Amino acid sequence: MQVAGAAFLPHNRPMLEIPYILSDISTGFSKTYGVSYFDNETICTRGDACIIKMFNLQGSLMESIPIPSGNSPQDIAFKKNGDLLYIDRRDRSVNIVRNAQIQTLIRPPGPRQPHNMCSTSTDELLVMMDSKNGEETELVRYSPESTEIESLTKDDRGRPLFSSGMYTRLLTENRNLDICVADHAAGAVVVVSAAGELRFRYTGRPGDFGEPFQPFDVTTDSQSKILTTDHKNNCIHILDQDGYFLRYIDNCACDLHDPRGLCVDCADNLLVAERDFKKVKRIKYYDEILN
Repeated sequence: MQVAGAAFLPHNRPMLEIPYILSDISTGFSKTYGVSYFDNETICTRGDACIIKMFNLQGSLMESIPIPSGNSPQDIAFKKNGDLLYIDRRDRSVNIVRNAQIQTLIRPPGPRQPHNMCSTSTDELLVMMDSKNGEETELVRYSPESTEIESLTKDDRGRPLFSSGMYTRLLTENRNLDICVADHAAGAVVVVSAAGELRFRYTGRPGDFGEPFQPFDVTTDSQSKILTTDHKNNCIHILDQDGYFLRYIDNCACDLHDPRGLCVDCADNLLVAERDFKKVKRIKYYDEILN
């Protein structure tokens, strides 16, 4: 998941040898799946209920937004101006919350079904869709006016970029404009350039853990590092922008349990949604910059 409203931070920040928990927020959901962040205060969460909850960094509930259809939101994101977006998968729609009113922004024609999304640095919208009755997965780009611009399904050799079927494929845009997709069913983080060309697939490090790598969510930080949740192994993988593994944040350092959604705040602190522990943990993994 992508962060909106990020502040400028210096390059080449050193990472902490041992990351640590700054705070945690109790979401109140039975299961917590996703988290998104906007500006210095607002944390948005989704779970197994037909409601979106907004918290401040101190953990106080600021607002609850009920979903009119009665469905739980499939994904959440912020536009650059702070408008909240959510996907209602059963309703096949992308919706916007604006001035306390909910409007349908996108409802694709035919059998296409929006599944996951992110907003870009140019305020375009990237949406992962199931099409052809789940036999094909599309990455669709929409203009700020919600007009479809392009659809990506295959690489330059004609092979599918993403796994098929109605599975989670959360995504984000990196600072170098690459599109990073956590393809859960494929067991890979798939990274595509802004031009739609496959750059690389990261499939984990076999042998490091007992369970296979199945990324659930992905985010990027001010250093263009890629972070992805490995929920079966209770850890987070950190990669550089070219897909080279750098390190883990594991449950030994931060007591992670079934990490699912994640994003970074404006200070490059990591926000991690734990599914069954009903929490969002705020984790510090960069050292301070001293003048």
